[in-house]
Amino acid sequence: MKRYLISLVILVLMLSCDNTTQVRNFSMEVSVLPHPKEISTSKNSLFLSGMSKTYSSKKELQLLLQLFGSELEKLTGINVEATKDKNRNADIIFEIDSLLSTEEYYLNIDKTIQVTGGSYQALAMAKTTLLQLATKQEDKLVFPIVRINDYPDAKYRGLMIDLARQWHCATSIKQIIDLAAFYKINYLHLHFTDDKSYTLPSKKYTLLATPDSSYSFEELKELEAYSQLRGVTIIPEIDVPGHSSPFVKMYPEIFAIKDARENPWIINMGNEEVYEALDHLIGEICEIFVTTPYFHIGGDEAIFNKVLDDPEVKAYMVKYGLGENVNELYHNFLIRMNDIIKKHNKQMCVWEGFQRDSKSLIPKDIVVFEFETNRYLPNNLVEDGYTVVNTSWKPLYIVNNKKWEPKTIYKWNMWLWQNWWSKAPSSVPIQINESPLVIGAQMCTWDQPEILEIPSLRKRLPAFIERIWNTKERIAFGQFMIQLEQSDKLFSILINDNRQDSLLIGYNFSE
Repeated sequence: MKRYLISLVILVLMLSCDNTTQVRNFSMEVSVLPHPKEISTSKNSLFLSGMSKTYSSKKELQLLLQLFGSELEKLTGINVEATKDKNRNADIIFEIDSLLSTEEYYLNIDKTIQVTGGSYQALAMAKTTLLQLATKQEDKLVFPIVRINDYPDAKYRGLMIDLARQWHCATSIKQIIDLAAFYKINYLHLHFTDDKSYTLPSKKYTLLATPDSSYSFEELKELEAYSQLRGVTIIPEIDVPGHSSPFVKMYPEIFAIKDARENPWIINMGNEEVYEALDHLIGEICEIFVTTPYFHIGGDEAIFNKVLDDPEVKAYMVKYGLGENVNELYHNFLIRMNDIIKKHNKQMCVWEGFQRDSKSLIPKDIVVFEFETNRYLPNNLVEDGYTVVNTSWKPLYIVNNKKWEPKTIYKWNMWLWQNWWSKAPSSVPIQINESPLVIGAQMCTWDQPEILEIPSLRKRLPAFIERIWNTKERIAFGQFMIQLEQSDKLFSILINDNRQDSLLIGYNFSE
């Protein structure tokens, strides 16, 4: 009899350990931003016990599971550990299914939580969805019973931060990466260089790095690892041939034109050493940001004053048959830079800078970030076969006091260009036909102190991402703002920062 009782107790304990989840009739509000493509809900919820764990059969997902656990603990106070064994406590399971599209994920919350994605990045985005769904009840972790199938409409969903005019410490950049990941931004474009400073390191051209306003190789590697873990890819930018004063100042023997005092902003496009140096500098940075398919070279707003007076430029133009048109020299520079970028196995990105009427054909395998519409209209770029990212000044630029409220951003769409500047063609909005050549859009913050980035972005970036994750409006703006308030509170907890700015700043520019 005693042996029977002992066996019975052991059996009860085994059964109770196996019962680590419970479905209850408990209704929860389901709120996810950006809004999922397909979502079905019920009036029930899943309660997880303290023994529940996360699991994946893929070793490469272990760090993601650990990150998920730590973020859940920040939001709910409940720690869910990762296990390497698919045991009875493995109630949250992450797996990759190569049959799904790269950024597609399925989320099935029932007696357990099954998360399936087409790639690591898809699962990183599914993790964010789970964070937005999680809550705490009766000291237990609770999720609504829900099924979600989700994927973005836009391939490119970007955020750009200007680090050259306003240097940001690595900790601030990590907060921005957290924000990007929380709202499923997949590319963080870092504007590392400009006239004010050169924030990148170099082992060969050591004088380029601006003192007290530059990053070490170790810091950049850490940012790369931090962003990749969260499913965000960093795109580095070295801005040339314009916006290049640090080159000219620190290495005039290589980069300066003859009359550099009158034009210290442009590098010498006629000097072969310039191309060798840029090849080396780009190679150093590509060794760090290995995962990005893109490398941005700026390429806009070059000032050509005195360029044609330089002896090396004159000889170069004769050698390459460029005539006497400085724009042909500039176009030749872009073509050569494209070859250098491809040598490092990246695709070149440029700001809208070259013009349509060029003898030299600018390669169609570059990506053009179209912003002010002064040089090449977006409809013409698409007609001519270029791949385009929409970076419309209005409403996608955040420049200190020139920034727009979420409602204005929500009215915008991926094929619309607007400008507050009366001399720009898009001061009268340019709406083009939908085209797969417009692969996405990017919100850009310029010349902003790091302390303003999160307050300026936290309510604007979600409105932007909603309009490119779903190019067809899926929820009304009023409902979106209600959900944004909820997700923003979670984000505040996640980064321990609830600073806000006035969403009416710059309103006179938008209406």
